[in-house]
Amino acid sequence: MSHPNVALARDFLAALVSKDFSSLPLAADVVMESPISPRLSGVDSVLEFLEGLASVTKSARLVDSFGEGDKIAIEFELETAGGVIAGFECLEIINGRIKRVRPYFDARPLLGGDPIAV
Repeated sequence: MSHPNVALARDFLAALVSKDFSSLPLAADVVMESPISPRLSGVDSVLEFLEGLASVTKSARLVDSFGEGDKIAIEFELETAGGVIAGFECLEIINGRIKRVRPYFDARPLLGGDPIAV
């Protein structure tokens, strides 16, 4: 049986692809900390950031998801004009509302830099 908040975390990723955040249940005091922005607080600030990210997102693939308690993590791959970005998104979901969003990813493809070849 999967964690009840995992579906909500998957919806979060799907909203990036659909570019429709209207049904995303963000808490009024939601906080987002991203590698490419300062700490954001409140629905309007977080939605503005997500809409900007969605504008450069061509597709997204959910690799894995898991959770315990109010903490959910999703592993994803975003296809952007700058290339594929692999990362993790950690979400805190309280009472069915997304309270905290913390993505971890290599931001260079979004910022015009090349990832390091391994």
